[in-house]
Amino acid sequence: MRLPGAFLLFALAAHAELAIVQPQLAQFDGGPSVANSFAFASAESIFLTFDIAGFKPMGDEDLNLNLSWECQAFDAAGLPMTALQNGDVKVDLAPEDKKWRPRIRLELPLPQALPSGAAEIRLTAVDHVGATKAALTVPFQTRGLNLTAVTSLQPLRFRFLRSEDAPQALTVPAYKQGDMVWARFEMAGYKLGEGNSFQVGYGLEVFRANGESLFKQEEAANETGKSYYPRRYLLGSLSLQLTKDLPPGEYTIALRIRDSIGAQQSETKHVFRVE
Repeated sequence: MRLPGAFLLFALAAHAELAIVQPQLAQFDGGPSVANSFAFASAESIFLTFDIAGFKPMGDEDLNLNLSWECQAFDAAGLPMTALQNGDVKVDLAPEDKKWRPRIRLELPLPQALPSGAAEIRLTAVDHVGATKAALTVPFQTRGLNLTAVTSLQPLRFRFLRSEDAPQALTVPAYKQGDMVWARFEMAGYKLGEGNSFQVGYGLEVFRANGESLFKQEEAANETGKSYYPRRYLLGSLSLQLTKDLPPGEYTIALRIRDSIGAQQSETKHVFRVE
């Protein structure tokens, strides 16, 4: 990750008071500014630049610049999404450099499993010579799942796939004898513990059309951890090897999710065909 840095940029006009100006958000370092409607995805980085203007240098001949700044991203509920970043700008200037100003560049790595919604970057700057302070809020959007209707433990977007890394879900979940059945989903609605900890597991059972149990796995996976920012959903996947002599017909996967912290359970059923 690129460390915060600063360099001096020529300003066309002096500012009467301390201000944070020209904030720009980009998807990659040195990239073009994104549009206001652009939404950043989970685990993506925001590359931010901004200028500090209107500071007061100290001295008459040899000018001393002494600034500091802070930056942090927050979601719509006011929860911090990124760790606080800060830095200092201490520069000696010549008299002819009075109109120069520092530009700050930094990277803000976003957390995983973000919901869709509004967020903001809060910037502050302090001029330690002029004893003034400036603040600026830069809004941005995040792109993820819509969790507004999720009130209890459940899977989201369960989709059957042709292969493990297939980008698109099967429109008709049909497989041949001997195929591998693949599926992906997200788990949401679980409760978080201390330090945004989570403990979610899931298992599955496969039934024939007549209700007879064909296969059962009590614990297919268990997701345990904690995060700086609340992780609103977890990724899940499953695979099932079909035998070559499996009779054609309709089969049902019962997906059973357990939330140990919230003492919740969820069971949903998902149908596929063998042709």
